[in-house]
Amino acid sequence: MTPDPFWQNPKTVALKDGTPVTLRPEEAGDLEPTWEMFSTLSQETLEFLPIPFNRERIEGWFKNIDFDQHLPILGFVEEDGKTRVIASATLGFKSMALYSHRAEFGITVHDDYQDLGLGTTLTRYMIDIARERGIKKVDLMVVAHNERAISIYEKLGFKIEGHLKMTHFNHVLNEYCDEYKMGLLLED
Repeated sequence: MTPDPFWQNPKTVALKDGTPVTLRPEEAGDLEPTWEMFSTLSQETLEFLPIPFNRERIEGWFKNIDFDQHLPILGFVEEDGKTRVIASATLGFKSMALYSHRAEFGITVHDDYQDLGLGTTLTRYMIDIARERGIKKVDLMVVAHNERAISIYEKLGFKIEGHLKMTHFNHVLNEYCDEYKMGLLLED
């Protein structure tokens, strides 16, 4: 009998200020708190997201949760007796055998919990999941002027592999921006 993957069990991590955050896979009942997180992001954070996170898009994530295609991990905190989603990270897996060695990574941390180490911790956790699943390379796209995210990714070993001109439409600035394609090769 094969044991369950480690990521199926909730994991609690502490932020720099000591706040405990529980990381666990998304479940069908997480729609409303996930929508609450994305619908309350600041314009500064929305500037770096690829397309608007509207209600329809968020609902789509919950229609057919399939961890073999997309593995979303959410970060939860307890605030005033209520559970709140404060982060979302996803690994997207390729179904075509030729590309099954790669996963696409994305992450969003709510403004209220930025600069507390959660982005770094959650990115490391997702890299560990990718390794556990036998992934050889993790790819991501990042807006070229998102210096904070790029710094975190580089600290964790990601390398800039390409500079794409005017590929990100910035809904906040109402203009096209450059993006970097970054990748991390995972050692055996």
